[in-house]
Amino acid sequence: MTNLMLLPDGMRRWSQEQGVSLDDGYTAMADKLIDFIGWAKEDGITTLYITTSSAANFSRPEAAVTTFLVAFNDVARRCHGDCNFDFSGSLDLVPEEYLTELEELRDKSDKDSGFTLHYILGMSLTREVIGIFNRYNGKIPAMTEEILTESAYVTKPVDFVIRTGGAIRMSSFFPLMSPYAELHFSPVLFPNMTRADFDRALKDLRGRERRFGGYPAT
Repeated sequence: MTNLMLLPDGMRRWSQEQGVSLDDGYTAMADKLIDFIGWAKEDGITTLYITTSSAANFSRPEAAVTTFLVAFNDVARRCHGDCNFDFSGSLDLVPEEYLTELEELRDKSDKDSGFTLHYILGMSLTREVIGIFNRYNGKIPAMTEEILTESAYVTKPVDFVIRTGGAIRMSSFFPLMSPYAELHFSPVLFPNMTRADFDRALKDLRGRERRFGGYPAT
């Protein structure tokens, strides 16, 4: 079982390079995500986490926020019938109409599928930690790793993270309970990503020796 997190980045720059609108850039992203989901299934990925946005992304102009919300809901609408669809994150930031549709798609998705597609909306490590603290403050004798795990945006350890777009940083896209996730930074703008780019990323990630804090194998 392999859990993969994707940070699709580069849509604004792709739109500028192509001389098209940001809406067109996110439409291209949506089409590429459908391809990416298919590649992940074919390659034995069991859970694909997609970071649709950071909390900070919701401070963008309203039109830009609407653009990415529409695109990601479109992807969920197109593929929920063939996967177990779920989502988490800073859901208080998501306008009700988009959240309501995601809830409906989650409920109608194939729960018996061997593949899970999971969105993280409004990802923010600080909001995540503060939210967990406020939820349990004064209600439990002590915080435990089990409670943290159960309450995290991502409750299963992420094995691999792929970020496209050329930025070699995590920004606020960090899964709280995945300290040993292996990271791959691709220079490719996400709408340009090919199956060869995907295969190259997974070959890099799977070729590493995962030590989980221990010594190298002898």
